[in-house]
Parts: sequence; structure tokens; C-alpha cells
Amino acid sequence: MLMIRERVPGFAPAEFWEESPPRSQWQSMIDKYDAVAAAARLAGGTRGPAYRQLLVELSSRWPGGLRESELVGPERVTVRRAAAVAGLALPDQARAPDWTRGEPRPATPTLAVVCWAELHELILDQLAFRRALERGALLTTATFADWIRDHERSEQARRWPQPHRLPEVVGPKLRVRGAYLWLAARAGLDLPSLNALLFARTGHWDRRPDDPSWATDDGR
Repeated sequence: MLMIRERVPGFAPAEFWEESPPRSQWQSMIDKYDAVAAAARLAGGTRGPAYRQLLVELSSRWPGGLRESELVGPERVTVRRAAAVAGLALPDQARAPDWTRGEPRPATPTLAVVCWAELHELILDQLAFRRALERGALLTTATFADWIRDHERSEQARRWPQPHRLPEVVGPKLRVRGAYLWLAARAGLDLPSLNALLFARTGHWDRRPDDPSWATDDGR
């Protein structure tokens, strides 16, 4: 069960869960799970150029998707694809239209899909920033926040509201884990719960010594 509540002051989970994902996100998730299934089929053969090309597409278009497919298994991939298809059929529906503030709710395939859809794009934003950096520029969450502010009318700004708070919320280092932390903060989840939703299991990745205290359910 997921306990959704405000983890970071000023980050209201309602703003995330009551937002309607664009059709492009649902379609992208369908495409991802189709690609994952195709990769699984090719993995049973010679693993030639087509297989390697598909892995490159998966890792570049949906960063984190390969890890997801390895950990959740083919049955959950099928179920999550079905959830994405259902979501595409209801494009104006909120991420969690029936979420109840402070009440435990089950970790459904649909919630996993919408969180993955957002996470892929958060990581892609980080990668776009890295590519845009001039040689020798500082690679920190503060400089990333400046870059987000320079794109205030873009989709990046929607995904990273209050960018000036990035160093406070996820720490000073710009890292992929920061995207997970940012999503957890916006969704009102502790990081272990978000990871369990995404990967359908717990693991060594749930806690690290430099994680902010809000990111664990017990504050450690």
C-alpha cells in the first residue's frame, strides 16, 4: 500500500496526482512496453544487430526502462502495457482521480505507468541539460535549476516546479537519483515506496547515506 502525503513542505501531492498526463505519455509507455517485449523475444535468439539496436533505443528513449524490464518480469510488462492502453483511452483523466489524501492506496499498474512516464522525462531533461552545458560548466542542481528557469514556458518547467528548491530537495549533486527523489517529493511518496511501485520489489537502491531525510518513511 502507498501512503501519499506531503513529504516536502510546499510540494502538494494533489498537484501531481490530479494532473492529466498528455496522450503522448500514454502512447510512449505503450511503445516502451512493446519494445521491451520485442527485446525479450530477440534475447532468446542470436542477439544480433537488431537486438542491440533495440537495447540502444530502450536506454536512450526510456532511460531506466531496461532496469524496469529486468526487475518486474514479462507478466508485469504485459499488465503495465494494458494499463497504458487504458490510460490512452481516457486522455483527460487525472493520474489518480480517486486518490484520497492521507489514506493508503494500492500500488496499481496504472500508478506505476504514470510514475515511469514522468520519471523517463525527468531523466531526459537532465541529459538534455548535460548536452547543453558548455565545457567546464558546473554540473550541479543549482546550475540545472538555472537552466530550467531559462525554459520557464516549456514542458521542463512543468516537470520541475519551484526549480530553485532543487538543491534543498534532492541535494547539490546532479545525478539520476535526483530525478527519482524529485518525483517522490512531488508524488508525496517516500523513496522506498516509489521504488517498490516502479520495480515491484525492494532492494539495496532504496536507501543511501546521502539521501535527504524526508525521502525515507522513518526519517532516517
